[in-house]
Amino acid sequence: MTDPAGKPFPGGRGGSGGVWKVFGMLLAPALCAAAQTAGLPVSAQDSARNLAREHESLQAVCARCHTLQMVMDTPMSFDSWHDTVQTMIDRGANGTDEQLDDIMDYLHRTMTTINVNAAGAEELEIVLNVPEKTAQAILARRSQRSFTGLADLKSVPGVDASAMDAKAKLIFFK
Repeated sequence: MTDPAGKPFPGGRGGSGGVWKVFGMLLAPALCAAAQTAGLPVSAQDSARNLAREHESLQAVCARCHTLQMVMDTPMSFDSWHDTVQTMIDRGANGTDEQLDDIMDYLHRTMTTINVNAAGAEELEIVLNVPEKTAQAILARRSQRSFTGLADLKSVPGVDASAMDAKAKLIFFK
């Protein structure tokens, strides 16, 4: 089984029950975006519970071999996280399919770098943790001129300045 870019999912167990499923990484953000589009409230409490569960999976699987500080000090692109997790599995990291999906979701939402001047709407939503409307506002503003820095991004209506400050080490502008 492969991801949308054609890369095999970590674990490489193949078949319909493979470790990494497209739906496991993308379904939750897609459902949230669909709920927002339909005007339905997306529960911040549910999002916090998901993030807590994902962090527990990271702790249970990854902390067997190294500290989580190593992970937190090393933001990377989603593809680099994909490759790193695959390397850890190849070296013996074990977890359930759900735990491995949780780990990738957690890394994607909390430790993935983003080039605001090149990212698509879905990536902006996931990595910057913004609703679809705000991601579209970022794209609309970007179509007029490239962003030059964090202050420029924070000027977009709907962007939470303190949330962007918290993610500053993940955000760049090329």
